[in-house]
Amino acid sequence: MTEAASEPFHVRPYRPGDRQAIREICAATCWMGQYRPEMIPDDWVWAEYWTRYFTDIEPEHTWVVEESATGKIAGYLNGTTDERRFQAYVPRLMPGIVWHVIRRRLLRRPAARRAILSMVQSMLRNEFRLPPGVERPYPATLHLDLLPNARGSGMGLRLFKAFRARMEELGVPGIHVQPLSVNRIVKRFMGKAGFRLVASSPIRAFRHIEPGPVELQTWVLDLGLKAKS
Repeated sequence: MTEAASEPFHVRPYRPGDRQAIREICAATCWMGQYRPEMIPDDWVWAEYWTRYFTDIEPEHTWVVEESATGKIAGYLNGTTDERRFQAYVPRLMPGIVWHVIRRRLLRRPAARRAILSMVQSMLRNEFRLPPGVERPYPATLHLDLLPNARGSGMGLRLFKAFRARMEELGVPGIHVQPLSVNRIVKRFMGKAGFRLVASSPIRAFRHIEPGPVELQTWVLDLGLKAKS
């Protein structure tokens, strides 16, 4: 019996057939690992923004957690060697997202309208920007989501180790992640993975639903390689 078959879950590289499952998990874990549709404009919009670049343009840096018995996808990590590549791709996403918003009449739905307007306002205020001095030494970034049945299994750390090993192999100097201050699970994970917190700033993208103050935190991990000029 193989090691993968002897364990409930295993990690493997992304395959094109995983694309829809990743999109569904992205929406299903949209707020602190839970499905909170009032927090996001729309399932399709959320998944389009957070997964399409990684599965369609840079799929070699995506891994999935697969149930050994069923073959079902229970989580994923997608990432990039340089977040600037993702940011450069975002304008290509906008026409499709705008058309979806118009076609589905999302602005007529109160919850979707609040989510869209809050997100747009934060973008206009540049609240998602990286702090100075982070982009060059820590260009890589990642997003990791697990369904409830895969949590506590160690799969999150395995996903991260696969990503980190690839970044080291490619000579990437460092990795950054930007979780929200209210996401205690992710913050604990960052500490275990060796990241350190270097910045935290207020963000208003979720004020329509989160009553308390929320900050966008920046955590970094030095891979021990010099950044290329």
